[in-house]
Amino acid sequence: MRRILIRLCIILGVIIAGGIALGAFAERALIYPFDPRTVAPADVGLATVTARELDINQETLTVWTAPAKRGKPVIFYLHGNAGNLATRDGRFKRFLARGYGLVAPAYRGSSGSTGWPTETALITDVTAIYGQIPLLLPTAKSANVIVYGESLGTAVTLGLLETIAASEGAQKVPAGVILEAPFTSLPDLAETHYPGTYQLALKLDDTWPSLTRARALTPPLLVLHGTRDTLIPIEQGRQIFSAAPSNQKSFVTVKGAGHTDLWRTDTLPRLWQFIDTYLVK
Repeated sequence: MRRILIRLCIILGVIIAGGIALGAFAERALIYPFDPRTVAPADVGLATVTARELDINQETLTVWTAPAKRGKPVIFYLHGNAGNLATRDGRFKRFLARGYGLVAPAYRGSSGSTGWPTETALITDVTAIYGQIPLLLPTAKSANVIVYGESLGTAVTLGLLETIAASEGAQKVPAGVILEAPFTSLPDLAETHYPGTYQLALKLDDTWPSLTRARALTPPLLVLHGTRDTLIPIEQGRQIFSAAPSNQKSFVTVKGAGHTDLWRTDTLPRLWQFIDTYLVK
């Protein structure tokens, strides 16, 4: 996410100097600095994880999957903007060690997935993959799926939930939602770090209006945010939490934590407790 903030300055400058068309190109090239390299799960110690290639919206998307043990949930993991699926191997190992299943899509341009990422494309893609979970893992049910959004993935999660809510029952809501360091919108982030840039940031094609989409947060909700997150202020996480209409929600304030060190010995029990409590077996 640090890269997003640096690149926002570049993008805003390009918009001013070169016009909106060039700005849009710069935006897409710079906001999504995914690692495109294909890495096999076995190469990072995930021998029980299968790397699949799905034809979604005229692109070939990489999805890592692993079945859940009997009575355990499936984690639908939506990653952040840095690195690729392989850089989340430590987290995936912890999920699997607890018997949880895994469905982790790689966005366009990440981990071997084809295509060019945009806000609309990412939301459309993950919505399609979410709908295929019963096909990818035949024993999985929507009532046993927990959506986990990390940083940029929190915005993708909210786009997914908004789409599900508008589908009028075509897709069922997950058993629960976990948001790690959510932000309210890209223009809000731009204004926080570079005062006076909010209006310029509104010209971006992708603004990720998560605070507006937070009205779709009706499932049980857990939000994790560090008090020393210098990239996404904890206040933005609190705004998302306050806007969520869920009747079962918890906000975990991780004292002294920054943006990437929230998985600590004092917070992981809260994470596991949430997943196990709201799983419908």
